[in-house]
Amino acid sequence: MAMGRTQWVQHVFIVRIWQEPAAEGQPSPWRGSVEQVPSAERRYFSQLPDLQQFIVRWLGRTTPPSPDADGSGEVG
Repeated sequence: MAMGRTQWVQHVFIVRIWQEPAAEGQPSPWRGSVEQVPSAERRYFSQLPDLQQFIVRWLGRTTPPSPDADGSGEVG
C-alpha cells in the first residue's frame, strides 16, 4: 500500500506596524500594513480585526491568485 504525501500549505505575510505623530496632548495612533508575499497583495489597517480579516481570507484559499489578477489591494 503506497503512502500518500501530505501537502503542506504555507502562507508568508509581512506585517508592518508604526505609530504616527499626534497633535500635542493627543494619543499617537497606530497604523499598519500587511502583505501576502507571493501575490504582493497589501492592505493597510488601523485596527487589529482588519489585519485578522485579511489573513483569515487568505487561509481560506486553496490556490494562489492568477498572475494577471490585480494584487495591489492597496487601501487608504
